[in-house]
Amino acid sequence: MVGCETLERAIKDNPKTAVGGGVGGAGGALIGGLASGGTGAVIGGLAGVLTGGVIGQALDRQARSRAATAETVAYTADKGDIVRIEAVSLNPLALRPAETININVQYAIITKDGTAPVRVREIRQIYHQGDLVGNPVLAVERTDGTYWSTLPITLPGSATPGRYEVVVGVEMNGTLDRWESRFTVLQQ
Repeated sequence: MVGCETLERAIKDNPKTAVGGGVGGAGGALIGGLASGGTGAVIGGLAGVLTGGVIGQALDRQARSRAATAETVAYTADKGDIVRIEAVSLNPLALRPAETININVQYAIITKDGTAPVRVREIRQIYHQGDLVGNPVLAVERTDGTYWSTLPITLPGSATPGRYEVVVGVEMNGTLDRWESRFTVLQQ
C-alpha cells in the first residue's frame, strides 16, 4: 500500500497531475490522458454544486505484478475474474472551495486467462446531499496486477460547503467492486 507521504511526493514530482482541463455543467465531459503515459481516457464531468471545477490528469502506477497479486488474493483459476479494491483514500479530507482533492484507489485485477490486457473502468461518483455532482470514469487497458490510481479534482470557487460522499468502483469484464468514502468542503 502507498503511504500518504509517498503519494504526495509522487503527485508533487509529476506536474501533469495538477493540471488538466475541465468542462462544467451536467452535459460536460472531459477527455484526458494518463500522467504515466498509458492509454486511457477520463470520461464524465462535474455538475450541480461542482460545476466549473477541473478534473486533472490521472496519475497511476502498477504496484504489484500478476504473480504477486495472485499470491496476495490467493487466486486459483476456478475463481474466474477478480476485481478487488484494496484501499481508497481522499487527500485532503477537508478542503476549501478552489482547492484540489485527490481521489486515490488501489485495486487488484486478475483474469482467468491472464495474458492479454483488459479494459478496466475506474468509477468515481461524487454526491452532495444525495445528488450526483461528479462522475468521472477513467477507462484504461491493464494487464493483471495491482494498481494505484489518483484522480485530482479542483473544486470550483463556488463549491457549496458541507459533506460530500464519494463512491469509487472498479469494473472489469462485468465484475465490479466498490468502496465509499467522504470529504468535507469548508467555508471559504
